[in-house]
Amino acid sequence: MEKLPSELIFISQIKRDGSGTSPVPQDYLDALLTNEFMKKEPFYVRRLSISEDTYIAMGFNSFVVRLK
Repeated sequence: MEKLPSELIFISQIKRDGSGTSPVPQDYLDALLTNEFMKKEPFYVRRLSISEDTYIAMGFNSFVVRLK
């Protein structure tokens, strides 16, 4: 499924080398929601955990998210 950034709750950012996650910087989160180009770019979303109700949102970067 595809979702826009405004339809997601960002929990953490997945490191590019796959070694773990880190908190999403507030300025990057603000840019995702307000930047004219970034807010219209959809993420491809896949289920990560049913019990935690989390998903992986994949685009230029990947994030652990929940749906709003």
